Amino acid sequence: MKTVRKAVAVVLRNGRHKPEVLVFRHPCAGVQIPKGTVKKFETIEAAALRELEEESGLAWEAKPMIIGTWNRTVKGGSNENGALEVNEWSITILRADVKLPDQWLHEASGSPAEQGLIFEFFWLPIDETLAHNLDPIFTETAKMIVSYVNH
Repeated sequence: MKTVRKAVAVVLRNGRHKPEVLVFRHPCAGVQIPKGTVKKFETIEAAALRELEEESGLAWEAKPMIIGTWNRTVKGGSNENGALEVNEWSITILRADVKLPDQWLHEASGSPAEQGLIFEFFWLPIDETLAHNLDPIFTETAKMIVSYVNH
């Protein structure tokens, strides 16, 4: 079975009452956290930074910290025969040390599937409701974020 590596760029900030995570509303796929496929010869950290910039417009200098990995088996869209593949999601953390807007719009770049789409960025509190406020494919990621913040 083919393995496709994914990098998730989790941007955290101190909210008014509790920590918050940067998310966006994808016009076709619900509320998500910036993520994408790791290119050949690219590190997880470099992929997370690239995906964050392509999807949000944020160019980040600090190196992200990998807090964990989880696997998701999917029907491979790029495989001609639709064979199953494993998506290995690496969750990286970036701390927003500078003030970022509460919300903004960004035209995605990089991926042909996302080219020209407008993403609406905003912040969600990190608590037990996080997973319910994200697209279901982010449930495991949300659990990892909540666990990381609470420890």
